[in-house]
Amino acid sequence: MKVHHKQDGFILPLTMIFSLMALALVLHAILLLNSNRSFFQSVYSDFQLRQLRENTLAEIDRSIQEKTLPESGSIVYDIGTATFKKYETVNGLEVKFTVNVGKNAETDKIVYDQSNKEMIGWQERIDP
Repeated sequence: MKVHHKQDGFILPLTMIFSLMALALVLHAILLLNSNRSFFQSVYSDFQLRQLRENTLAEIDRSIQEKTLPESGSIVYDIGTATFKKYETVNGLEVKFTVNVGKNAETDKIVYDQSNKEMIGWQERIDP
């Protein structure tokens, strides 16, 4: 006696559902990877800007202590460039500098007391 099991297309819908779930998981993993990559690129870019700012600050501070800082100029580093301009004000000596790394740029301002050549003010990310 032959036994017929009536399945009437049971396997195809089940396969389609599992395929759709697998495709959704792969798509989610790709989107998550892209999001993580964008985040880490942003963090690395911010790190490079901070590193360049600290190097520029040290260079400007050294030049002020030695009284060799010109009115304006630029400093070229391996990862980017920094341009600066010196202003004499009532409060002291102001130096505005912009650091550039690739597409990213940031402008900061330092204020020095002229009598003892110490930094008395600092502003980050000001408008150029």
